[in-house]
Amino acid sequence: MRLFVAVELDRALRRALVAAGGETNVIGHGVRRVDESRLHLTLRFVGDVEDDRIADVIEAVEEAAAGVPPFSIIVRGLGVFPKPSVVRVLWAGIEPNAELGRLARRVDEAIRSRGFPPEPKGFTPHITLLRTQGRPGRVEVPLDGESPRFGEQEVDSAVVMESQLSPRGPTYVPIARVALAEDAS
Repeated sequence: MRLFVAVELDRALRRALVAAGGETNVIGHGVRRVDESRLHLTLRFVGDVEDDRIADVIEAVEEAAAGVPPFSIIVRGLGVFPKPSVVRVLWAGIEPNAELGRLARRVDEAIRSRGFPPEPKGFTPHITLLRTQGRPGRVEVPLDGESPRFGEQEVDSAVVMESQLSPRGPTYVPIARVALAEDAS
């Protein structure tokens, strides 16, 4: 089972992101927008996990969440990976947030402590709006890392998700929703 740990986005924020993604000019063949139902903030990609190890991933997220209180994130600005002339991913940014970084770090440490490999790319908080397939695209108009401001949302849980791949794109299935600790300090 292919797993990752994420923050789910509320409907209003997802709609604002879809509206902005539709207005962004990324030019290229094979540009695919992420469907509104698939928008999320990845905390940690885990990868292929044997069925008998799924409980280890859920336990790791429970351990990590126990040390972090609920917090808010602000989603603003647009950017690309790896660069404007070679676009593979268009993303919406997350304002710097100590609690979000702490949660991602704790999730990563707890997963690694159970023998899973480290995340090779590290944590770069963003929400993927579109991907290019085949040849990379390019940005026609410069992007602003500070605007637009898409919205704010309370984060009170982390979700272990299964990614089911298909030719039409992935389907994300929640495996476990873990509440953040109300009394963590």
